[in-house]
Amino acid sequence: MLRAMANGEIARARTALATEWLVANGLGGSASGTGSGVPRRRTQALLNAATPHGRLTTLLLFLEERLIDVRGSWDLGEPLGVPGPRAAGLATLESFRVAPVPAWRIRAGDAVLEKRVLVVHGHSAVAISYRHLSGPAVRLTVGPRIVKRAPFALQRETNEARGAAQGVPGRVRIEWGTEGEAVTLWHNGMFLPAWLWRRGLEYPWDLDEDLAAAREMAPKPKRRPARGEAAEQEEALVPGWIEGALATGQSLHVVVASEDDLFRRLAAEERLGSPPPRSLAACIAELERERDERDKALQRAILRGADYTARQAAAAHNSPLSRSREAQVGAADRWALPLGQALHAALTRRGQHPALMAALPAATPDAGHPLRALAAFVSLREFDLTRDLIRGVVEFLDEGLAPQSFDASDGTPRYGDPEPSLWLVAAAELYVRRSNDLEFLRELMLPLESVMHFYRAGTRNLRVGGTGLLESLGPSGWRARADHNALWYHALAAMAQLARLGGRRESGALYLAWARELHLAYNERLWDEAAGELAVAAEDGARIAGLEPSQILAASLHPSVLTPERGRRLVARVTSELFTPFGLRREATSPLVLSSWLGPYYSAYVRVHARDAAALSRVHDWLELLRESLGGEHVPGVPAIFRLDDDGGTRAGGVYSTAAAGELLRTWIEDLDPFAAPAARALGAAPLLV
Repeated sequence: MLRAMANGEIARARTALATEWLVANGLGGSASGTGSGVPRRRTQALLNAATPHGRLTTLLLFLEERLIDVRGSWDLGEPLGVPGPRAAGLATLESFRVAPVPAWRIRAGDAVLEKRVLVVHGHSAVAISYRHLSGPAVRLTVGPRIVKRAPFALQRETNEARGAAQGVPGRVRIEWGTEGEAVTLWHNGMFLPAWLWRRGLEYPWDLDEDLAAAREMAPKPKRRPARGEAAEQEEALVPGWIEGALATGQSLHVVVASEDDLFRRLAAEERLGSPPPRSLAACIAELERERDERDKALQRAILRGADYTARQAAAAHNSPLSRSREAQVGAADRWALPLGQALHAALTRRGQHPALMAALPAATPDAGHPLRALAAFVSLREFDLTRDLIRGVVEFLDEGLAPQSFDASDGTPRYGDPEPSLWLVAAAELYVRRSNDLEFLRELMLPLESVMHFYRAGTRNLRVGGTGLLESLGPSGWRARADHNALWYHALAAMAQLARLGGRRESGALYLAWARELHLAYNERLWDEAAGELAVAAEDGARIAGLEPSQILAASLHPSVLTPERGRRLVARVTSELFTPFGLRREATSPLVLSSWLGPYYSAYVRVHARDAAALSRVHDWLELLRESLGGEHVPGVPAIFRLDDDGGTRAGGVYSTAAAGELLRTWIEDLDPFAAPAARALGAAPLLV
């Protein structure tokens, strides 16, 4: 019999089923999924593991779950949240929450269970726990769906999977491949070996754009689909079943890891208490306690830093709220906490230093370069972390270039893109100016000055040409891009400030002279006064007309390389042809929207509108539309892309961009007066387009 549900309950249940969540492990890996419990994208899995150099492997999709009581059996794999006709034996989702850990409350017959997912920080491991809350005694059976593939790939049945071997009670090793690779399961139930391939698995929420970008980076599949076999369907191995008898208050625990010695390592790290517990349940409880303490400390730091910087920004904007003694950015803030948490989720390590992932759970080119997010850590006043992140990039500088990426197989840096070094210079200047860390400035001056001089003299298909513009060598020759030169101008101004702070006045004067020269060349050669437009680039002395999202940098970066009037005209054109509340269109009329340009666009928008109340109110309304589309109270991050459908709907991609989260967080704190934000309006209060 279906449980009666009020209209409000139905709406909440539908929202819960569609909610997406992601929890990172601090190594570049993650667990992610939906409120329904079943993956809807290829990248959604309970265990995405990363190697030390960043190669990602999906290992555990999810657990098949079945509950048996005296009345029959119940499939927990995809609980329903709304009443209506359904197949007998399906459970009902009573609630789903994301924080502090993803947790489901599921009713199956007269029994109610809670399911929780705990990602083990610093390890490629996940714990899934089922607790019997009320009702009759039951028997619960769970079967792991195991794969071994890249996040955007699809698994095919293979004889490389070598089956399950249970060496000791409560521990199962599932070998895969010829090199001793394995997935290890710990449990407190009874393991029943099996060998079952689940076929026909589909992922209806995947966006073609995400998949197309990923295919360019991914290796070719080892086996083509057989005749009659669907190319876009997956096959996953269920190597056995873990079964436990549960009465009220009892729990079944399953831990899955790519590390055979997970608990030995955790004990050596003193994360399980002293002495370490002897039961799996007690170990998981210790890890949950540690996670709670770490998360609470992070939340306090994010809110404290955001509030401090927002007050400074409000004072600079002459807002009376800056003098209030009350905390202006608190736990109820719509963006500071979720975006700050998303930014920290992208942290990993490279060698001795922290580093930033470009995106989670896996990167695509549309995510943008992660160094664009460095300034957001300064906005949160996380100075120690920012300094270490900058150090980690500086040690890889080569002929003035910072790496655009790293080879996932051996960690070799890849060079060629001029942007990362320029974002590095800008972030370093912001850090030194805000922190007054002059000792670190002395360490930075030589490597950062090498960036400026290599760029000026020419390095690796990059030069300042006879026109005075920064040019890069492409298939058709030397090209001066508008976005690169806006960023180059910003870096020159930042370097002049660093030289002044370091007592190097002559060097500062030199960088300012270069910046003035660039300002003249930019406005003469890249701005078309007759058309009132900024060119995409200049090549062989000719302007290349067009409009791209990255051109917004010419109006968003401070100081602006454009005159104020030209900045207003550029923003007006971007607003008219590219802007949506979900990002900027890749090109005019394109249904594909890139979110990483939202932060720069909003900074430019409020600046050219002189920060008037109407402009700020519009931006807050647009942001509310974005927030509601991402789950309302829970925003796991900002998807790198959105697709605007012909029927007016919006579909989000499954890749969360670090650049998008960082840029939007910095803009929210420093440019948008977050504590003056109006109360959340109903959807549709603001127009979709201006």
